[in-house]
Amino acid sequence: MATRIQLAALLVSLALVGGGVLGFGFVADEDYSYRYEGQLSETPETVPPLYSELSQSEQRAVDRALAGEVLRFEDDPGNLPGLVERDGTYHAFEFDATTDYTAPTTVGSLVAVLLGAVGVVAAVRWEVARRYVTY
Repeated sequence: MATRIQLAALLVSLALVGGGVLGFGFVADEDYSYRYEGQLSETPETVPPLYSELSQSEQRAVDRALAGEVLRFEDDPGNLPGLVERDGTYHAFEFDATTDYTAPTTVGSLVAVLLGAVGVVAAVRWEVARRYVTY
């Protein structure tokens, strides 16, 4: 039977794993990119917004992407269009979200998961060694 110290070590380790996983889900830093994919040769099924209907900031982002620039954002840039009609041509854009593994909040969550996993393995080995290993 496990001692109270072993049980406490196991519970703390499991809490670190669970907290790290939840923390990663809630506070992991996301970076966003927006880039031009190309022109569509066919008329799309849904009606895209006209370039002239976009806000000034959206038009600037579309213009920069059309010029070949990949726009990168730390925060969610809002409602950038995935498809735009400009001068009778349909232009498609790609919007990607990636996890920034170098951000402190992301690293902290991953470290908590790692420490918790090491603690679980150590607690189980401690109990197995106490129970089954004879010298």
